[in-house]
Amino acid sequence: MVIRSIIVVLLGLSLFAACSTKKSEAEYYQAATKAYSENDYKLSLEQFKQLIKHYPDGKRAAEAHFMLGFINANDLKNYEDAKSYYEKFINKFPKHDLADDAEFELKNLGKDENDLPIFKELASDTVKKQL
Repeated sequence: MVIRSIIVVLLGLSLFAACSTKKSEAEYYQAATKAYSENDYKLSLEQFKQLIKHYPDGKRAAEAHFMLGFINANDLKNYEDAKSYYEKFINKFPKHDLADDAEFELKNLGKDENDLPIFKELASDTVKKQL
């Protein structure tokens, strides 16, 4: 009986500790960007999701939403998830500086960057300058 009580108390304390480990918005953002720079996309996605969950209106929430789309599109090639995240971003932050980028990404999901007109123009200009 005593062991059962101790176990219940320990479980309660561990649950309390797990709930009280919420990070600051800056800590989630820093962890997400660090993981991204280390090519740990799964951890980066999880940290951006936690940032949004705990700070949906925080100053980094828009960037976190955008990065969920960006990582899925450009690093994981998971275009369906990318599309969903970009659409959510555009709907929630239509006037954000990254809204145009999200729209560009949506229009070009899955395309090879060498086939995009902007890169063809840059390549053409570079060749002309070399001549």
